[in-house]
Amino acid sequence: MFSICAFILATAMNVFVLGSLSVEERSASAKAAARQRRPDFSGQWVLVEALVTGSTRGSEETSGPRHTSSNTISGAAFNCGRECTIAQKGLTLTIQNAELADYPGKDRSRPTPAVTLQMDGDQRSVVDSFSPSRQLPVTAKWEGNELEITSGRGSLVQTQSLSLEGKQLVVVNVAQVNGDRGSEVTFKYQRK
Repeated sequence: MFSICAFILATAMNVFVLGSLSVEERSASAKAAARQRRPDFSGQWVLVEALVTGSTRGSEETSGPRHTSSNTISGAAFNCGRECTIAQKGLTLTIQNAELADYPGKDRSRPTPAVTLQMDGDQRSVVDSFSPSRQLPVTAKWEGNELEITSGRGSLVQTQSLSLEGKQLVVVNVAQVNGDRGSEVTFKYQRK
């Protein structure tokens, strides 16, 4: 009787262990499938549309999105501007040759510094392409097929979401000022 009980208990434990492994295997398989679906943002991109929702400095909040001439976000890690080149390899994304808007003190003869993001969820510092003398704390990670980038600290935090919609690169930027959600700016790019 004892050996039958021991056999049944051992069999039940083996089934439990095998069942647990298949859950882990399924989880690993799902993660691998998610990595395969992740978009590749590599290429030369040109801005085709910029929209803002919510209030901005000097404007009243409106009910829907409206066109804006803005093409950069101060304090945000990802700034493609009017045009840029993106190189993506593994968990590294580099934004280079960004053609940013003219602003006081911008020397057009010097190239915009390249910004390299590590898409692993760890916080790092990167150069602020808008103000190259500053460093920004940045975290970039995949959420399904969207790349989520959070930059800044303290009273101003920028959250950016990058995705491919058809043949367009869509960058949605949401500013949080003192913990309150600010305006949302959406940039749409086409490959050059």
